Amino acid sequence: MTETMVTHIDGAAISDDTSKRRKWRLRNLLMLRPQAKSAIGFGLLSGMLYYALYYFNADIRHVGEMTNQGDRTYFLLPIGLAFVFSIVHGIFTDRFWEALGLKAKR
Repeated sequence: MTETMVTHIDGAAISDDTSKRRKWRLRNLLMLRPQAKSAIGFGLLSGMLYYALYYFNADIRHVGEMTNQGDRTYFLLPIGLAFVFSIVHGIFTDRFWEALGLKAKR
């Protein structure tokens, strides 16, 4: 054995590798699988999109009112926003369940 051994009063050998175990445990806690990193990234992106929707809600409502009044140039904006939200949230949900180890039957 290359580890240093310390003997107890009764003569039993005690290995001195507790600091190594703690280091490995901390390292394992900080290491994330790629699925978890991806889930966190898309979760943050989804959260930022929802915050932007909340922050710019008056502008988006104004565009909707202009479209109702007859200005047809901005009618694709709400459809595009819904599409972007749907894609980002769908990818986040997929990566989240993959990170937990659950996969759909195919």
